[in-house]
Amino acid sequence: MLHTSFAKSSAFTKRMQREARAMGKLAGTCAAQVMGFNKSPDGGAYLVMECLVGEDLNQHLMTVEKDGGKLATAEVLEILGPIASTLEAGHVRGVIHRDVKLGNIFLLRNRARGRVRLLDFGLVKDLKASLITTPGTVPGSPAYIAPEAWRGNPDQIDHRVDVYAFGVVVFRVLAGRFPFAPNRPIHEVIREVTEQPRPSLAALRPDLDPRIDDWVEKALAISPDERFQSIQSLWFVLEGLLNQG
Repeated sequence: MLHTSFAKSSAFTKRMQREARAMGKLAGTCAAQVMGFNKSPDGGAYLVMECLVGEDLNQHLMTVEKDGGKLATAEVLEILGPIASTLEAGHVRGVIHRDVKLGNIFLLRNRARGRVRLLDFGLVKDLKASLITTPGTVPGSPAYIAPEAWRGNPDQIDHRVDVYAFGVVVFRVLAGRFPFAPNRPIHEVIREVTEQPRPSLAALRPDLDPRIDDWVEKALAISPDERFQSIQSLWFVLEGLLNQG
């Protein structure tokens, strides 16, 4: 529900409409299902979505890692495979999520309609729509923001910011920590993300194929041109590496 004070702003209403439209384009994927978009009698815009019962991936990891455990690679593939397919489907349709993170990956308690849902398309960028992000702003969650996004030029952002963010999700799930710790002064985070070498995942998970570090270098590349150019290609390589583990 969009609070009435925000509903008076055309930018917020457009953003909610765009979220509904984007999720509608992804019907049949693991994106959370939207049943409708409308306005209440007092003018508040709202989305009607499917009711989900379960926990997000961040909560799930906290439980698994509480006593030093880690997700089995089979479970990593089970959880993240549908997310990869959904992001790829979005990119093909011109929809960039821009806020891929653990908290937006939801694990369902009842698996009758699949194991996972991808949530929160509130920061979505529709490549066929007009720009609604103010130049100079950096959308997303700090731990997952791609190097090029820190520059604050929303018109230069493309699907490869999702490729980077998904790479961060995979690294965090496998390593038990983020590639670049976010809980520090923001200028330190930005410097590491935009300038420093990518961390070694193999050093943190020696049980994995050592070529996983080559994957990290390409998934989290500073230059988007040196990154995997699609979620599909990123996932194809990762799946091969984890299935050997």
